Amino acid sequence: MVTYYSKAWVEQCRDHLNESDKHLKKARKLNKKWFFRVWDGPDGKDRKATWEFENGHCVSVSFEAQLAPWKELRDEPFDKKEYIGRFSCPFDMMAKLNKGEIGPLKALSSPDYQVEGSKVMIFKMMQGINSWNDHNAEIDCNYDFTETDDDGNAIS
Repeated sequence: MVTYYSKAWVEQCRDHLNESDKHLKKARKLNKKWFFRVWDGPDGKDRKATWEFENGHCVSVSFEAQLAPWKELRDEPFDKKEYIGRFSCPFDMMAKLNKGEIGPLKALSSPDYQVEGSKVMIFKMMQGINSWNDHNAEIDCNYDFTETDDDGNAIS
């Protein structure tokens, strides 16, 4: 089982999205690069993941984790020329979203969940974003870990 919000998890999500005709049909309008910052994982690390889409296909992903607080990541200004959106929140909140314990509206109304970018463009791609989230939640993963390697994989 992969570790939640690790390099392996991000890569499995990418593959699952690209293999799903259901997702690809719903996500045709999903395009460009997306940036996620996830603070304070149970392993004491902050995480950064970027995802790039072309007509619903996830064409690339990247992942990095460093000890929290990862000052450069936390202070990095949002580059609206490179990314359509940037989402930032604590690990616990992101995990609850992925498990379905809280919904997107509850997250969006929380001061702990930050959304940056063109709200108009994000709204236009909402069907694809919802499909992306739903498909990511289907990946069986481990949320309970306290130590990880450089790729965010749990160390037993």
